[in-house]
Amino acid sequence: MDAKAFLEHFIGQVHHEFERTLKDLTPEQLAFVPAPTANHIAFSAWHFVRTEDNIIQFVLQRQNTVWLDEGLDTAWNLPRNAQGTGMPVEDAHALKLPSTAAFMDFAQKVWARTDTYLAKLDEAEVQRIVKVNPFGEMSVFQTLGQTLIQHGNQHLGEIWLNLEIQKK
Repeated sequence: MDAKAFLEHFIGQVHHEFERTLKDLTPEQLAFVPAPTANHIAFSAWHFVRTEDNIIQFVLQRQNTVWLDEGLDTAWNLPRNAQGTGMPVEDAHALKLPSTAAFMDFAQKVWARTDTYLAKLDEAEVQRIVKVNPFGEMSVFQTLGQTLIQHGNQHLGEIWLNLEIQKK
């Protein structure tokens, strides 16, 4: 398996698991805070998809994000440029999504742009060095592995644990 196939497969798996997990959640499930310093599902999901949007669109391609193209910062009354990294817990807890369906529409648009980018991926692009705050310089391969695959799975784990806690 080459780098392109690896990235397409594992990023695709992350997208599939997010969609499977989130698509039918209620507003109450999205907003449930399992512990005083833990994040609710809506925040974790929004943060991850915003991060992916920023990495794929802005960092790697220097294009507008889906977030800005769709005017979601204004429509949803959420930060224009921030994606939740380092957000105070009170602000994270206050974050609200308009609906699961609206969020999933946003996520699917981001994932479609990611798929388009990955389809054009070649070895030169995989090896290209980019600057990713706060991590510094790294290859596109490492950027995608760290910020989409590893980071995405981290937040999936948080979401799955939050759902398990809600069953009690």
